[in-house]
Amino acid sequence: MYFYRLQKVLGLDSLDEVLDTKLVNSKHIVQNAYNVNKQGIVTLEDKSKELPHWILSAMKCLANWPICSDLKQPTYSGFERDVFKTIVDYFGQMKEPLLTFHFFDVFVSVLGLLQKHSKAVEALQISCLLLPPENRKRLQLLVRMMARISFNKDLPALSESVKTRTLMVQAFCRCILCSKDEMDLDELLAAKLVSFLMDNYQEILSVPSTLKSSIEEHVAHLQRVQIKYAGADTDATFPPPSFCHQISTDEFEYQRATGSQEPLAALLEEIAMNKEISVKDKKKQLKQFQKSYPEVYRVRFPTPETEAVLFPEKTKQKPPILMWALKKPFQPFHRTRSFRM
Repeated sequence: MYFYRLQKVLGLDSLDEVLDTKLVNSKHIVQNAYNVNKQGIVTLEDKSKELPHWILSAMKCLANWPICSDLKQPTYSGFERDVFKTIVDYFGQMKEPLLTFHFFDVFVSVLGLLQKHSKAVEALQISCLLLPPENRKRLQLLVRMMARISFNKDLPALSESVKTRTLMVQAFCRCILCSKDEMDLDELLAAKLVSFLMDNYQEILSVPSTLKSSIEEHVAHLQRVQIKYAGADTDATFPPPSFCHQISTDEFEYQRATGSQEPLAALLEEIAMNKEISVKDKKKQLKQFQKSYPEVYRVRFPTPETEAVLFPEKTKQKPPILMWALKKPFQPFHRTRSFRM
């Protein structure tokens, strides 16, 4: 299970003290894991939640300095500092940090693991999948920019008194992690977590294949406890029963097989019907799914024809061919009496 893995890596007896599972949206986890571009950045279904173009341009400018493809080349001294201040002001006005108040305790729990590099990375990999997709995407873009600026020797100093790396952490620490109660977290501890995130962002904000299996198990669990009755106004969520009865081995194997295939089939259908991704990306995702789960894929697409329906070929209209012109050589035009007036 997804939650069990998070609990295990955090070294906790229970997640109750750090996470309210009712606040976890399974759709967010699936989208964060599967709806990504070639760079691993989340693709959003709701385009209104994208970063404004002018902020993206400013971030790209500093991340790729001295190449500012989206902005005019600087014409005055201190241009780069003004661009940086614009980015800091934008992220500083957010009402909630990127790691969200709901998941604050989860990320604070990771602080005790920072000395154990591999465990801390895995804990952050799992925890960051809980975020709303728009938060995860902004986090990906922001920490990537922070890391690139820190290592960019061509970029002029953005501060006269603070080193660039330290400035990155100080400037964006609170918009990444903070609590509603200012006294809940020492700023130095938050800075340590943000520094670790910045140094290992490529690994932390990627989705290893081992994590995907946990996600699928989590989705399967949620689907089993949510029962929707025909004609009902709302979905009824039932708590697990306080008792159980013994079943046969065959019945157990059947339930395990069907229980794991249902969410996979739903995921495959979501990929197949997704109109937001390009044809090229859809084919790539379907091919990867087929390789990982051939049996589930075969049920949905039993023949090549059933798969081809998703990608109708665009037929090019060819100009009509004058068959008579192919049969007879060109004949010179002769005036006849019928043309005379």
